[in-house]
Amino acid sequence: MRRIFSGAAAPVTAAVAVVATSGAVQAKPADGDRQGCPYGAVCIYGQNVNPWAGPHPTVVYWSYGAHNLSGQ
Repeated sequence: MRRIFSGAAAPVTAAVAVVATSGAVQAKPADGDRQGCPYGAVCIYGQNVNPWAGPHPTVVYWSYGAHNLSGQ
């Protein structure tokens, strides 16, 4: 049983060493937009507007929480 565990530990140790020496990957926000709505935002488009054809949102929200959508 001990031989099985020592044999399984070698590939795991090698994988950890490869990940450790490959350098740190840093997270960064996405650039650009999608159909006129910036990444990370929530957009509302006008009535009868196709976001694929005319990517111009009428309202852009950047924060979490409740928003008054009356008249939108």
